[in-house]
Amino acid sequence: MWFKNLVVFQFEEDADIDQASLDRGLEQHRFKPCGPQELETIGWTPPMGDLSSHLYHAGAGMTLLTARREERIMPASVVREAVNQKVREIELKQDRKLGRKQKLDIRDQLTFEMMPRAFTRGILIQGLIMPEQRLLVVDCASRNRAEQWTSLLRQSLGSLPIRPLSLRRSPTSQFTAWLSNNAKVPAPVELGDECVLQSPDDQGAVIRCRRQDLSGSEIREHLKAGKVVTQLAVEWKQSLSFVVNEDADIKKLRFSDTLVEQAEADGVEDAAAEFDARFALMGLELSRFLPGLWAALGGLVSD
Repeated sequence: MWFKNLVVFQFEEDADIDQASLDRGLEQHRFKPCGPQELETIGWTPPMGDLSSHLYHAGAGMTLLTARREERIMPASVVREAVNQKVREIELKQDRKLGRKQKLDIRDQLTFEMMPRAFTRGILIQGLIMPEQRLLVVDCASRNRAEQWTSLLRQSLGSLPIRPLSLRRSPTSQFTAWLSNNAKVPAPVELGDECVLQSPDDQGAVIRCRRQDLSGSEIREHLKAGKVVTQLAVEWKQSLSFVVNEDADIKKLRFSDTLVEQAEADGVEDAAAEFDARFALMGLELSRFLPGLWAALGGLVSD
């Protein structure tokens, strides 16, 4: 349940979500598996899995929601091979070449016939509503995937007044200032050993550094040559480590062993208690960490 990647949105107004509306909206969009002719489907599923049938988990003023997305796997190569074989059979039988429209019709027909037999693949997307911080956090590495989650929540609630995170300064300029020693790295931040350097020109030469001393002269030479920092590995108060990119998305988030062990100790009673302990500790840590990170990066526009 520990989040690994964070795409963060800001509420444009107070995140006052009516409990009855939330219950009703989530139930109306409960997950249903793909039907025989559906390519994909998405809906809400209990965050606690088999431990609870509730479609949300709340505590410490925060709400955890889990969406399940299922898609049918129809490899283009398989469809293409079936179409080519069918076209060859018809052309040999009728002794004529088929036109483009006829081939498209055959493709559509074969896709329709093959769809119910296609395998399905499912993924879970978790998100956390943080009203006090006016933040909404989705645990995924892709912005498109995060927008699928927020779109489902918008459909469930009727409206969702959020916007992408907006900082006063670009993360790229702040990262570059830190590594070039033009700005002091603020106390809560400790540099990691990974970064991405990129030339701002049209050619966009990229250098990916791992297990590198980011305060060393080699990095500064690249910055003097005009490159900027588009991703940066960071440690936060010895409790979190992560990589933050130019959009302020957080990747490779890892909670300290101390926090994980504390959650396990707090939840020794049963699996449900352990889930609740992990949720509470993670939510509390994120509620402290995210505002602090935005402050280190220059602050939010709404501040």
